[in-house]
Amino acid sequence: MTESIQDAQPITLSTQAFLILCRMLDGFYDDLRKHEQVGEMVESIADILLAGVQKLEEQVQKPKKVTLPLTLPQAFFLRRLVSELIARAPQDQDSKTAEWLQECLAALSGGGDQHAASLS
Repeated sequence: MTESIQDAQPITLSTQAFLILCRMLDGFYDDLRKHEQVGEMVESIADILLAGVQKLEEQVQKPKKVTLPLTLPQAFFLRRLVSELIARAPQDQDSKTAEWLQECLAALSGGGDQHAASLS
């Protein structure tokens, strides 16, 4: 990946939406990592998400929002995964999970609250 962390843009999600995003990537991780074209991208995203989870675990009072430093390609990749997951989800899916996935999609598309403090 040629973009550095300095090229990253803050993507802010509710803590629950962040955890759903982590679960989603975890579910696809092994399969995606095998693909040469996206393996490095998946690893870099997993590192960012893992760092976010570790920060959450360190907090005594859990924050309501999480801000991730994602590059444009990373955000695009996650947006595609979330979009595909939403499209394949059964119509009777848990409404809260669907809401959190929609929140992820909005944030990754630039529609989220981009100015919240990290882990606020």
